[in-house]
Amino acid sequence: VVYFTATFPYLMLIVLLIRGVTLPGALDGIIFYLNPDISRLADPQVWMDAGTQIFFSYAICQGCLTALGSYNKYNNNCYRDSFMLCFLNSATSFVAGFAIFSVLGFMAQEQGIPISKVAESGPGLAFIAYPKAVTMMPVSQLWACLFFLMLIFLGLDSQFVCVESLVTAIVDLFPEVFRKKGRRELLILGIAVICYLIGLLLVTEGGMYIFQLFDYYAASGTCLLFLAIFEVICIAWVYGM
Repeated sequence: VVYFTATFPYLMLIVLLIRGVTLPGALDGIIFYLNPDISRLADPQVWMDAGTQIFFSYAICQGCLTALGSYNKYNNNCYRDSFMLCFLNSATSFVAGFAIFSVLGFMAQEQGIPISKVAESGPGLAFIAYPKAVTMMPVSQLWACLFFLMLIFLGLDSQFVCVESLVTAIVDLFPEVFRKKGRRELLILGIAVICYLIGLLLVTEGGMYIFQLFDYYAASGTCLLFLAIFEVICIAWVYGM
């Protein structure tokens, strides 16, 4: 399943990139993307956002890579895999920027406003700015379907890894309970149902506000930073090098 869900977003990204750079105003968007405002480096929030992005995209201190790595052969070259993962991850983000800003440049030209007014961060970009730009394209229904299919597969991919890391940890902690036939599958079903019920809160009228609370207080860079510090202390000084 992952061979398809992991590669499909790349295919869609390439398709959207090719479509984006052929739109009028795309060059303005790409120039805006490649010309950073150096003065923003004085803003601590920029560093916080950058750190959060790296923590999440590399799954640092979340146990995901550790869980997946535990299925490797004993002599697997983990250093090589780590370098490849980091390069592929950051390269993907860089290329995705071209796909996004070429479309935002087109959108800014269509509306006659500066690109800085169009470019939103967070959920606004994925669910407001980009879909709005897609509706302005010829055969907009096709591009909208492809874009949201890509988002769904990206979400599914992330969930596969997160659920797998939790399941691996619980199975390793209670092997005598969950290594019996069918027990692991029931555990996965239980976790999926609980996550689904929690997720229903996010599709209510106030769902966006609940999402922001989750995002800011439970999934922010500050929380992950403290988690990382305590994990390092536990491994280095409690468990022992």
